[in-house]
Amino acid sequence: MPTLTKRQKEIYEYIKKYINKKGLSPTFEEIKKHFDLSALSGVHQHIDALIKKGFLIKTNNSARGLEIKNTFQDFIKIPLKGTIAAGAPIDIAEEEREVIAVPKTSLPGTGDFYALRVVGDSMIDENINNGDIILVKQQNTADNGQKVVALIDNHEATLKKFYKERDHIRLQPANENIEPIILKKDTPVAIQGIFIDVIRNIEIKNVIIPKKIIGTKKKHKLNNWLNTIQCMDCVEGMKKLPDNSIDLIVTSPPYDEIRKYNGFSYDLHATGKEIFRVLKDGGIAVMVIQDQTKNFAKSLTSFKTIIDWCDNIGFRLFETAIYRKHGTEGAWWTHRFRVDHEYMPIFLKGDRPAYFNKEPLKIPSKHGGKVMTGSGNRKTNGKTTKTVTRAINPMKCRGTIWEYLMAGDKDSLKRKHPAVFPDKIPFDFIQCFCPENGIVLDPFLGCGSTAVTAKKLKRNYIGFDISKEYCDLAKERVKTIQDALL
Repeated sequence: MPTLTKRQKEIYEYIKKYINKKGLSPTFEEIKKHFDLSALSGVHQHIDALIKKGFLIKTNNSARGLEIKNTFQDFIKIPLKGTIAAGAPIDIAEEEREVIAVPKTSLPGTGDFYALRVVGDSMIDENINNGDIILVKQQNTADNGQKVVALIDNHEATLKKFYKERDHIRLQPANENIEPIILKKDTPVAIQGIFIDVIRNIEIKNVIIPKKIIGTKKKHKLNNWLNTIQCMDCVEGMKKLPDNSIDLIVTSPPYDEIRKYNGFSYDLHATGKEIFRVLKDGGIAVMVIQDQTKNFAKSLTSFKTIIDWCDNIGFRLFETAIYRKHGTEGAWWTHRFRVDHEYMPIFLKGDRPAYFNKEPLKIPSKHGGKVMTGSGNRKTNGKTTKTVTRAINPMKCRGTIWEYLMAGDKDSLKRKHPAVFPDKIPFDFIQCFCPENGIVLDPFLGCGSTAVTAKKLKRNYIGFDISKEYCDLAKERVKTIQDALL
């Protein structure tokens, strides 16, 4: 294999460690920053050299599209233990002992790993098909939304998505034609591992060498989804949408269990991954979120989500706006400050917004229409610019603190939901970031504010909510708007 220069080897090792740790490659900007390089052009030269010399593969045009080109020495052998049901649970079927060889970069960090052959089609919308082999990390706990190998009643095994809800456990298939498995508290269920990846394979004696890690998604017709409210888990729903099809996301997730939302749960990391996939290049995702206060401290959910979506999923933080509201009175006043805000992180996919029209968001300038002499501005180097005389525009650019009053909505239907935000929030974001006839998606639609305002602004919408009660509420609100527009 061709030799590498010292810097090429350093960059190659950095990329390799980054992928092993986070499961995806660093961006060129992150490489530039890590090695303190003066320009991105230098990073491009080193990456191009590593690709030409056969050490890296550029898989797509995304910011994190680099992969390590594997040699046989880069593989690790793990046992193929048997078969697993992706359908109705079955007894675990032990096969003649085989091993499979998988790229080390496909296995996250340390742990015990094994493989199973899939039987059934209940996970086809996750691209896990009958006959595929899945990689599993052995562990006995799982977070909501993770795909797990579950052992039911000590003998029946199945591969499903795991959700712990109220008084039961839901094992959710990824096939709209198959019902979920609901396990009551008295039904024994054990987590035997967490799904890592699925591989296509070719056999070489008793070693199976992966041919290609599956990364493509099924293509679905988008028109069937436009201007609909879907009562389903948003991650499952978004998996049915095409890549790069949505202009804007505006949503507020049910964070920190501040409200119970009919007992349903969610997975913000999995949601972020699907949002990133379905957004167009230059698309925007806006989240309205706050942190729970417990034992006199904040949960940091908002900050953790921002870091996760930017560091691990591929988003860039375009800006964080503050939704200024008026906090309710209560006992907390004697122990801490009243909470008068929520965060509105604005996530960007790609280098710059594909559509950005801030004209509708401008606010009156205090001295609009006057001619004024302004003092110089102090620069970062300590120098001050010259004073200038200029006419002040009647309207000025909005800042990052956006004030709204819930009382302005005056919608009795809307208030049937336990946690709402003003309709003016999606109204402003849609005007700014979604072109006419564009598509707005809300994965946690709730009472339907995003769909209602999209309808008013003549944009297309798609809404998901797992609660039938809230879906019915949102549909009623949209119908009211439709009737008013006729």
